Amino acid sequence: MIDGDLELRQRFKLGDRAAYAAIVAPHLDTIYTLALRMVGNEAEAADLAQDALVRTLEQHDRYDPARPFRPWLLTVTANLCRDRLRSTWWRRVAGLIELPAAEDAPLDEQLAIEESDAGVRRALGTLPVHYREALSLYYLQEMTYAEMVQITGASEAALKQRVRRGTLMLEAAYGRLYPARAASRILGRGA
Repeated sequence: MIDGDLELRQRFKLGDRAAYAAIVAPHLDTIYTLALRMVGNEAEAADLAQDALVRTLEQHDRYDPARPFRPWLLTVTANLCRDRLRSTWWRRVAGLIELPAAEDAPLDEQLAIEESDAGVRRALGTLPVHYREALSLYYLQEMTYAEMVQITGASEAALKQRVRRGTLMLEAAYGRLYPARAASRILGRGA
């Protein structure tokens, strides 16, 4: 389903749950991934993605059907993540939760995936929230800067700067955390 289906968006605005299910379905992985990259914890990301779904459904009357649905949904998700990261409870427990391996790969691949992904998430978790968000949206969600502006409210110039600086900060954080692996790790650039 393409986000351009105006009739579905209008029905959602009026509270039609079937329309909501149809327009939100293509974005479920996206909101979970954004939440995961922002908070760095799978269980917390799943909770935040679910909270975003509930919040957008409850606030259907605030949605403008003339605008694309995806940026609105991701804005709600990002705001919930920012709120969670600001909470003192989250800061205390964020580092205490272990991350599971991908179970469908062979054991040696599971360990390599877990080690690499957990390492990047750990390094990403050391960055300030606005850099973490910019990197997640740009690299992981492959959004344009125009789409990122809609979600974050920051200017395009500020977002470009956050992606550039965030990439350098991520490389430095990864190097500090994993000096032996840092030399061989290549982070994509293109900001």
